[in-house]
Amino acid sequence: MSHVHQLREAIRMEDGPSSQCKRSLLRVIDHQIIPQLSGVHEERPGSGPSQPARPLVLADGVLARFAALCCADDEQSCMAFITDLLQDGHALSDVLQNLVAPAARHLGQQWDQDRIDFSAVALGLARMQAIAHHFVPLERQTGRMAEDKFSIMLAAAPGTTHLLGLTMIQELFASDGWDVRLELATSPADLQTAVAADWMDVLGLSVGLTEQLDRLPALVADLRQRSLNPRMGVLLGGAAFQEAASAPHAYGADAICLDPGSAIRTARRMAMQVHAGGRDAPPVSHPSAAAAPDSDAAGSTGSGRQRAG
Repeated sequence: MSHVHQLREAIRMEDGPSSQCKRSLLRVIDHQIIPQLSGVHEERPGSGPSQPARPLVLADGVLARFAALCCADDEQSCMAFITDLLQDGHALSDVLQNLVAPAARHLGQQWDQDRIDFSAVALGLARMQAIAHHFVPLERQTGRMAEDKFSIMLAAAPGTTHLLGLTMIQELFASDGWDVRLELATSPADLQTAVAADWMDVLGLSVGLTEQLDRLPALVADLRQRSLNPRMGVLLGGAAFQEAASAPHAYGADAICLDPGSAIRTARRMAMQVHAGGRDAPPVSHPSAAAAPDSDAAGSTGSGRQRAG
């Protein structure tokens, strides 16, 4: 089954969300995803002048056509759409700011007006994030988080169902003062690209199905290896851990939390360790899944598997 079909199946049951969930995701689109897409290609201080480029002027209907294309089952056509614009002499920054980011807002508006379902919105946004990761060189995406704030990337393990719940967690972290990136990747490769693109203090990974747990240690190990931050903390949560009691080290993670309050407290301790060491500190040694204990044990943060107190 393709990643597109996996995503559609995973979020099929989340159509018809409550108005609160709808407002939550619309705020995520407006305040996080759109700025991420439109700002991902900003010039860093000291970089050379950009090459002259043709201004991007969209004909009527082009934005809606591109948004619809991102919701379809043809990823190659999405990439080809952007490639054609770049080959026509348009700057990538112009394409991201004036086509991709507005298309994300267009999808949110269409969903808010009940013209498309949530699965189409989630797929379209994931495609747009994949476009940014594909076309923007990784070295141009580094160091974008504020130095004086804790940062976290929230993502669902590929195949996890509860994407709307993840948007609610995103808002709780943001209200606690965090810089939060909600990653809608649909494959392990997309997640690896995402953690390699931006410095994050903590990765929060939601796992919805117990069937995903067997593949989780390899996924976490790959994400740590690819992470721009070699000392990144890994926090696990989700319905899978409500059903299967496990130690975080069994999956190569630092902690497992089952409610938002303990997740924020635990993530804060992880981020404090990262900030205390600085960006030039050596990587933290994490125990492998093969060496993990069979029963619950504290993670490297001392947090382990936590419920609300």
